[in-house]
Amino acid sequence: MEHAVAVSGEDLSPEEIKCSPPLKPSANTAIKCLKCDKVYIFPADKDDCLAHLYLEHRLVIADVEDIALLEDYLQYWGKEFQEHEFEQYCTTMFLDQLPDGKYAKNEKYYLLCDILPQDYELRQRLKEKRLSEALKRHQFELTDRNFSKECLFCRTIINGLRADYLDHLFDKHFLLVGKPEKLVYVDELLDHLEENLNRLVCLYCEKIFRDRPTLKEHMRKKGHKRINPNRKEYDKYFLINYNRRPAAPTPRKQQHQKRRQETASVSTLADPETGSVDFDKHFARPDSEDEHDSDWSDWAADGEPSAIKCLFCCHLGDNFAGLKDHMHDAHRLDFDKATSSLNFYQRVKVVNYLRRQMCMLRCVTCDLQFDEQELLVEHMAQESHCGVGSKVNWDKPEFFFPYMENDGLLCVLDDSAGDDPEAEVVRIISEDSLAQINKDAERLSLENFKL
Repeated sequence: MEHAVAVSGEDLSPEEIKCSPPLKPSANTAIKCLKCDKVYIFPADKDDCLAHLYLEHRLVIADVEDIALLEDYLQYWGKEFQEHEFEQYCTTMFLDQLPDGKYAKNEKYYLLCDILPQDYELRQRLKEKRLSEALKRHQFELTDRNFSKECLFCRTIINGLRADYLDHLFDKHFLLVGKPEKLVYVDELLDHLEENLNRLVCLYCEKIFRDRPTLKEHMRKKGHKRINPNRKEYDKYFLINYNRRPAAPTPRKQQHQKRRQETASVSTLADPETGSVDFDKHFARPDSEDEHDSDWSDWAADGEPSAIKCLFCCHLGDNFAGLKDHMHDAHRLDFDKATSSLNFYQRVKVVNYLRRQMCMLRCVTCDLQFDEQELLVEHMAQESHCGVGSKVNWDKPEFFFPYMENDGLLCVLDDSAGDDPEAEVVRIISEDSLAQINKDAERLSLENFKL
């Protein structure tokens, strides 16, 4: 199969994305780095490009696996970052670590995520574009009668509809690929299966065999005449994966928007001459006197937050010990045991990863997507998937960032057992620096961006 090579000489805006030529899943596209002149060929060099952005430019793209048409996404931001610095669009964080893991004081990193309204709009536009192109291709494949291809197993040539070819594979050879009405980019899928068979690779378990008869016998006996649904590279061939219902707004985004609105409200009360706000005038309680003691009754004792939310449900614990008892009884998770080998910063990553998975309605263990919270909780309970997830999933720089605003659990992690103060850890910045980061984040508002 021939692959078109699209060179990223053009810079796309969100409006131009809808009019750009369709980018098929198999296309080879030359993508220029967001900050330098290095060029990568997608999709083969995708991991190398993302690693380059992190190692050389300290940039992390959040939820990159969920971005539709990543090539168009990078082309758009490539234009923006040629004219602006990362600070204007990205969340900034200081870590005491170089990208290679060596210790260094206050190293600056950047996170590009959909908390930024411009990024959120771009991701939604790309999803709509990808879905539109997939539907057009799907309709063509259902009605096109000019299809012709030799069977993967016998020398029969099937002409006509692609559905006839898929029916032949199932009726004559018991190979279950999928129903025609649920598949898209069928030609590429069949070419991929044919390539695997020619390399004597099992379609399901992907073991390599010495000859074709042995491979066919293995697939027949083991029931491997089907594709593996757990292999994510097959997701693009099933139409249902192009129209997953978007997750509900995260608590972090809602709190961020609320805080922006409150900040804007306060700014309208400022004195136009001095620029200061008379808090006694505008915010004093009606029953308060000029001289009164501050009310500290809402502060929790012993330095703990007033409530700590469970990692898997809406339960609020009064303290960390009570929350751990709840997770052990209700979800069969011994948090101390599950994280006993982790240092403090690794536990921070685990908590933020679990918060994100639950908010996006994804199982923390198998990453299965659900449409409703109840279905997700039921699945995790039945499959005993209430765990801390695999390290390969949560051990990423993006999970240094709190996913839930004012997450009480993060405030008490350093009091838990098993933390080795002498272990090699990544040191996070001080509270003063955190305050500065929060102040910088406040400046991100819709007025700063031209969509």
